[in-house]
Amino acid sequence: MQKALKHKAQGFWHTQRVKRLVREQLGGGVQCLLSVCETVCTDPGCEGPATEIRIVTLGFQEIRAVIHKSAPEVARSDVANIF
Repeated sequence: MQKALKHKAQGFWHTQRVKRLVREQLGGGVQCLLSVCETVCTDPGCEGPATEIRIVTLGFQEIRAVIHKSAPEVARSDVANIF
């Protein structure tokens, strides 16, 4: 049970870290809804984990991006490459 809790806590920490990287890339004053989730890539050429990023601006413009890495592996440069 504690392993499962520890795994959830680590997953939460990494998704929050990726959100922080996205917000830094967009600029400090940008207000938007931001969702980050780790998923399994379903593309035939891409096997393994992927991190989905979804941004909805206050003007209801939606931006979606996928980084073909698990959330713990996502770096600042990966986020910079999508914006």
